Amino acid sequence: MKRTGFKGLAFILMAVIFCSCLQLNVFALTDGYYTADTLTYYINPDTGKTDDGGTGNAEIGEGMCRSAVYDKALIEQQDGKIWISLRMLLYSHISNIRIYTQNAPKGAYTEVKYSIMAENSTNDSGDMRFEVPAVDCYVKTKMYVAPMGRDVCFYWKVDEATAQSGNADFVKTIKQDVKTTKKEGFTDISSHWAKADIESVVSKKLFSGTSDATFSPDTAMTRGMFVTVLGRLSGDDVSGYNSVKFQDVGANQYYAKYIGWANAKGIVSGVTATTFQPDVPVTCEQATAILVKYMQAKGIAFRTNGATSKMDTVSPWAKESVERAGLTGIISSQNTNGYQFKSSATRADVASMVMNMVNGSGK
Repeated sequence: MKRTGFKGLAFILMAVIFCSCLQLNVFALTDGYYTADTLTYYINPDTGKTDDGGTGNAEIGEGMCRSAVYDKALIEQQDGKIWISLRMLLYSHISNIRIYTQNAPKGAYTEVKYSIMAENSTNDSGDMRFEVPAVDCYVKTKMYVAPMGRDVCFYWKVDEATAQSGNADFVKTIKQDVKTTKKEGFTDISSHWAKADIESVVSKKLFSGTSDATFSPDTAMTRGMFVTVLGRLSGDDVSGYNSVKFQDVGANQYYAKYIGWANAKGIVSGVTATTFQPDVPVTCEQATAILVKYMQAKGIAFRTNGATSKMDTVSPWAKESVERAGLTGIISSQNTNGYQFKSSATRADVASMVMNMVNGSGK
């Protein structure tokens, strides 16, 4: 009798456990909407290290992550596909958000496109929706945090065991035709000559606005900003680069790794052997020369789309680059302040130069 009772009890326990597992994972088996807790990790869960050069203190980093990520996420499943909507907090203080999903446990990450589904100025948040290979995969998020003055990288995932049916206060919709980048309604570019180029560089996540409503097109572009734009355009992994040879480039500055990358690739050099002057405006001729070196480093063909520029205001060291860029159609009278090559290049000038290069080369 005792032996039979034990078997019966064991069978009942196994049945309960099996049913519980089915209940926990029901959202993975049927189409619908579910809300689950989010789990954040400032330290890379696979390597145990930080990936942005910031604090190695896990508690401080974790606190930062929790202040930027809402404690719930929306899960959607439809026809075998899964989407997650993440609510970013402190939304007005961050820009250049990039999202990567892990393809398999301890595997590589792939950058994914996301849609801005909702923005709320009252709680300073934005809901970002993207497709994932699995509900519980790790998601890597990179963004520029203005108060910190640098890029931040952290990881998070949804807690599969906490999933509950329903969409909570998230937008309950599946839209396949939404734009995949945030549309900036800049009030200071409506009649600007570079409006189309500005909208293009913003949509490509090369630039962000100086606020939610402004781009500041006529503000001077610094050398550090310019190199950062090219680093983002390149698509290269710049995380392993540093700029320690330049004493005026702080290791934690957002542009540090981009300057290190560009210097290593022969795209830029310092003003001196030990200084780069990252916060000094880049001149039109400097920007031109750097773009030409970028094209050479990336193997981009120079096509004849323009004409030779006026050369009387060009420094001797920049003449070859300026002539080449003129023939390629990168520069014009409009984006060089009337061919005043020693003048500072504005944010609009650089947007125009970059898009001329991209459109002329197809890259």
